[in-house]
Amino acid sequence: MARRVKIRRTPRHRGTLTAAGQKITDPSKTFKSSMGSSGSDWQEQAWTFLDKVGELRYYVGWRAASVARCQLIGSDLDPDTGRPTGYTENPTVRKIVRDIAGGVTGQSQILKRLATALTVPGEGFVAMIVRDSESVETYSDGSPLSVEDQEQGEFQEWIVLSRDEIKASGSDGLEFTLEDDSKHLFDEERDLLFRVWNPHPRKASEADSPVRAAEDTLLEIVRTTKSIDNAAKSRLVGNGILFVPQEMSLPSQTSPGATPMADDPAGPDYGIQPDSVQQLQDLLYQVGTTAYKDQESMAAFMPIIASVPGEWTDKVEHVTFDSAVAETSLKTREAAIRRLAMSLDVAPERLLGLGANSNHWSAWAIAEDDVKVHVVPVLETIVAELTKYILRPLLEEAGIDPNQYVVWYDTTPLTQDPDKKAEAAVAHDRGGLTTKALRKYSGFDDSDGYDLTTAEGWQELARDKAAADVSLIPTLAPLLGGVANQITPPAQQPAITAPTDTTPVESETLPESEPVSQPDSTDEPPTETVTSAAVLAFVETFTARALELANKRRRNRANAAQFRGVPMHLAHRNLPAVPATDVPKLIEGWDASVPWQTVERLGFTRRTIAAWVERDAADALTRGAA
Repeated sequence: MARRVKIRRTPRHRGTLTAAGQKITDPSKTFKSSMGSSGSDWQEQAWTFLDKVGELRYYVGWRAASVARCQLIGSDLDPDTGRPTGYTENPTVRKIVRDIAGGVTGQSQILKRLATALTVPGEGFVAMIVRDSESVETYSDGSPLSVEDQEQGEFQEWIVLSRDEIKASGSDGLEFTLEDDSKHLFDEERDLLFRVWNPHPRKASEADSPVRAAEDTLLEIVRTTKSIDNAAKSRLVGNGILFVPQEMSLPSQTSPGATPMADDPAGPDYGIQPDSVQQLQDLLYQVGTTAYKDQESMAAFMPIIASVPGEWTDKVEHVTFDSAVAETSLKTREAAIRRLAMSLDVAPERLLGLGANSNHWSAWAIAEDDVKVHVVPVLETIVAELTKYILRPLLEEAGIDPNQYVVWYDTTPLTQDPDKKAEAAVAHDRGGLTTKALRKYSGFDDSDGYDLTTAEGWQELARDKAAADVSLIPTLAPLLGGVANQITPPAQQPAITAPTDTTPVESETLPESEPVSQPDSTDEPPTETVTSAAVLAFVETFTARALELANKRRRNRANAAQFRGVPMHLAHRNLPAVPATDVPKLIEGWDASVPWQTVERLGFTRRTIAAWVERDAADALTRGAA
C-alpha cells in the first residue's frame, strides 16, 4: 500500500490530487446505491469460494500477480488512430503518472488488489485519503510514519476498498475500514473516491466477474469435496465394533472406587455402573474424538469391544462406521474442475497443466496469449478510471489538453523472456552489444572481465587468446613478453575465407560437388581442395544436427502430420518460420558432441565453424516453409 503521494497538498493552485478529488461532487450520493448495501448475494458467495476452492485461489492469485508486475506509464494518443503510443515526452504527464499511489511500489499494490476485486466480486473502490499525522502514529499498514510526514502535519494514502470496508456513517457520510482495522471518515473536501468495476452486459451499473458465471461449478466442487472429506473422517472413528459374547464384560470407563460403608453420608451412586447403552455411546464419542484429533493414535486403528448374548454372536458381524468414497464423487469433482477451467478468464492449461498439444517449448507462447487475452483487459479497465479521475482533472488545471494523453500500461515485465544470455551472445558477436553488457546478461560482474586500463589486464587477455589459438602467438608476442620467443607456432593451414556472396544458402540444399577423378597414388592432393571439402563437410553435418534439434523441439501432437515421411533435419520446410531471436534456444546444444580438438588440428577455428553453422541454421529456420 502506498504511504504517501509525492504531489503535495500545499498550495492548491499547484494541481494536487486533492484538487482532482474535488471534481467529483458529493461522492457519497453518487455511489450511494452501489456502496450503501452489503453487496449482492453472488458477491458474498464469490468471496466464500475464494477461501474454500484452491483452484480458484490459484487463478485469482496468478491474475492479480500478473497485473501487479505491469507498470503504469503516461502515453500520447496517436492523432491518426487514437490509440496510445506507449510513451510521452510531456514532463507533466510523466510526473502525474509516476506519482500515482506514491510510486512504483504503491502502484504494484494498488494494481494487485484491484485485479483481485475485479476478478472475484467484479468491483473495487479506489480512495486517496488525507490523514492528520497528529492524530495517528502509523500508516494504515501498521508501519510508523516518516519524519517528513510527521513534520508536515498531514499525509496522503492510496487504498483499495471492498464493499465490506465501506459503511454508511450518519445521514450522508461514509466510513472506511483501513488495513490496520482503524477507521477513517470520508471528507469530500480533501479525499478522493471512485469506483472501478466490470459492467454487466445486461445492466451496466451492476458488477460482473468471471466467478459469477462459475457459481454452480464452484458449488459442485465444494459439495463433492465435503462429501469426500466426510468419508475420510468416518474412517477415523476407530475400526468399528467387534461384538463378543456377553460373558466377556465391556471394560468399565469409570475409575475404580471404594465400596461405600453403612455409615457413609449420602453422595454419588457409588458402585452403580452406568447404563450399558450410554456407556457404549460415551465410549464411541471418546474414541472418535481422540482419533480425529490424533490420526496417528491407536484409537484410529483398534476396534471397539462390545458384548451381546453368546447365542447371538454368530448373527452379528464386524460393524464399521466408515463410508467409502463414492467413485462418482471423485469423477464429479474432476469434471467440475475442468468446467471451472473453461469458465474462468484464463487458458485452461493454467489450472489443468500443459495439455497433449503443448510442450515446454510452447509454454512461453501460452503465457503471452494469457497476457493479451486475460491480463490486458483488467489493466485497460483500471487505467481508464485512473485517466478519468486522476490525469484529466490535473491536466485541465495545468492548462494542458487532456484529450491528448492517457494513463497506459507496460506489460514488458510479463512478455519479455528474462533469460537473455543467448540473445546477448549473438548481439555481442555482431558488434551490437558491449562486453560489459554481455557480462551483465550472463550473470557476471565487471570483476570477472579483463581490466584493460592496466598493462596486466592486456597481458592476461593476450595469454588467454594465445592459449585458445596458438596461431596468434606471433601477433600477440609484444604483449606475451619473452616467453613468446621460445614458442614455435605450428604450421598453419591455408586460411579459410568467408564466401564473397552474402546471399544465405541453406546448408542441406547446397549443390553436390562435381565428381572428382581419383589422382594417381604418386600425386599429392591439392591442399586447397581438401580444405574446402573439409569445411563444407563440417558445416553441412553440424548444420543438419542443429536443425534436427530445433525441429524436435518444435514437434508436438498438433503438427505431428508435418513430420511424417520427412527427415527430422528437413522438417522445418513444412513448418512456419520462427523469429530470429528464438533460433539460439532452438539449436542450443548442437555442438555438444563436436570433436573440436580434431577440427582445430585440421586448421579450423571453433568460432569460424560455429558462425557458419549458426548462420545457415538461422537462415533455414527463419524462412521455414517459405
